[in-house]
Amino acid sequence: MTTTKKLVGTVTPQQRDEIKTLYERKNGLTELFKIVDVNNTSLYNKLVNDMGETATKFQKWWDDQSKTNQWEGKKEHHWEINFETCEIFLVNDGLKK
Repeated sequence: MTTTKKLVGTVTPQQRDEIKTLYERKNGLTELFKIVDVNNTSLYNKLVNDMGETATKFQKWWDDQSKTNQWEGKKEHHWEINFETCEIFLVNDGLKK
């Protein structure tokens, strides 16, 4: 199946920067999970907590923006941002069934 993208809106550069910071943090934490020893419980627990908080803030940003801007949404689709243009796309990557 092929990926389809539909432009559904835009955000301001400030809003883009908010989600970009969360996106980069989430990716960084994901990479740390790959190298942190689970036996180092203090560090591991801190990482788990930070990932939970970051993932919650990330999803809240999308939920708030989609509601405020009334972006089209569909089951088995997700939104994606182009960080250069601040455009928001509704994406179906064909992977979800």
